[in-house]
Amino acid sequence: MKKYELEVKKLCEDNKIYLDMKGYKKLEALDDDRYFKLLITPIKNFINNNREQDTTLEAGSVKVYAKKKEEVKESSGETIEIIKEIYPKIIKVLKKYVDLREDYYNLIVLWIIGTYFHKNFPTYCYLFFNAMKGSGKTRLLKLISNLSKNGEFLTSLNEAVLFRTAKNSTFCIDEFERIGSKEKSSLRELLNSAYKQGINVKRARKVKKKVGGEVVEDYEIENFNVYCPICMANIWGMEEVLADRCITLVLEKSNRPEITKLLELFDQDDAIKEIIRTFSVVSEVKLPKNNIYTWNSYLLDYYNNNYTNNTNNITNINNTNHTFFNKILETSLDSRNLELFFPLFIIADLCGEDVLKETLETSKKFVQEKKVDDITESKDIALIDFLSEQEENKEYIEIKDLTKSFKVFLEEDDENAKWTNTRWVGRALKRLALIKEKRRVGHGVEVVINFKKAKVKIKMFKEVEPKENQMKIDKEEEKVEVEKIK
Repeated sequence: MKKYELEVKKLCEDNKIYLDMKGYKKLEALDDDRYFKLLITPIKNFINNNREQDTTLEAGSVKVYAKKKEEVKESSGETIEIIKEIYPKIIKVLKKYVDLREDYYNLIVLWIIGTYFHKNFPTYCYLFFNAMKGSGKTRLLKLISNLSKNGEFLTSLNEAVLFRTAKNSTFCIDEFERIGSKEKSSLRELLNSAYKQGINVKRARKVKKKVGGEVVEDYEIENFNVYCPICMANIWGMEEVLADRCITLVLEKSNRPEITKLLELFDQDDAIKEIIRTFSVVSEVKLPKNNIYTWNSYLLDYYNNNYTNNTNNITNINNTNHTFFNKILETSLDSRNLELFFPLFIIADLCGEDVLKETLETSKKFVQEKKVDDITESKDIALIDFLSEQEENKEYIEIKDLTKSFKVFLEEDDENAKWTNTRWVGRALKRLALIKEKRRVGHGVEVVINFKKAKVKIKMFKEVEPKENQMKIDKEEEKVEVEKIK
């Protein structure tokens, strides 16, 4: 076997790559300078129809690579045109296989396109799909993994897999439950950082060295870049800090059999194959000079020139991106929300004015929904916490009285107090399945609360000291026994 073939083989073995079409793409994604040099000879052999010497890679793979090298142009204008063309094609594929809220398609497609260019951005948001069983989240994740750059569909993820394989991968993780648990704290810490560029993980690797003629064990420090696109799905929801790095989409069960009964034969779908072929060309061309890095200059100019924060008075600033930036400023997004959506705004701008307009409107709506959800979700946990601290009571309690006590427990200010009323508490108790019995009386609604269930539920959200917890359980059991005797 020739030297270059041995080098290719070793490169593939080191990175667990098979010499087929999928492996070919992984090989390319290594960004290794050896890659092109190693393939010069087999490409020439194929072009010259010398098939016998073409032993390193499949002929079809070599043909794709050779053709791609001939067709790829470094023109940023061509890249933009290709992105414009591919956007509606991915929308069509998504609508064929998954039934989603209309504004979800836009965000998911932009996110998929962005996986091929995410290194152009200082941050890249996570996608999180929250849904009950049978809502199509697994199908959607598989579809995204097929369309994204080096997509990997996983049903679990640990710390080692993340930092060793994150480079040039897109992870689509299903059944990602209990990410907030204590045993997953190391993975959670990595995920909290992996959406930002420049975060490295250091690990010590055991090696053998010769010292004075003897072989001794030593350690070498390895650096791993964990920055990569990740989308996740589960039923229970996301831990609060990690959720802050996600754009969260809530999926519902579909009643459209023409979609739900389709088999997930994504690797045989001609439209998906065409999209992947198009991306294989686009991914070799960098985005036009990235305007995300000129945002700070624009913003400083804007405020230093005494512009008010009234977006109706925004005027043109001496900046090539002022029109694009003015539109972003009008959304009033800031802090983390702006950081998450900014890469999607840039991709949307490349897709066309209409797509950018839709994305800007969608972002405003999502941020507003997130504010409401943050209040709702945090109060759900607070309500469970409140009930878990109450003594067991099998009697009917008026929801009105329960609401008053809960407000005292929350110590809310006037702004947040408006969210806490008898209607909200009643719905929350039902949503959390904490009602044993319920009846309507002349002055309102009374319920019997499942306090024991609340004590179990709260363990999912906060740590309870073992001794304290055991004392509470012992007291509860003692009371139950006393009541039985009575």
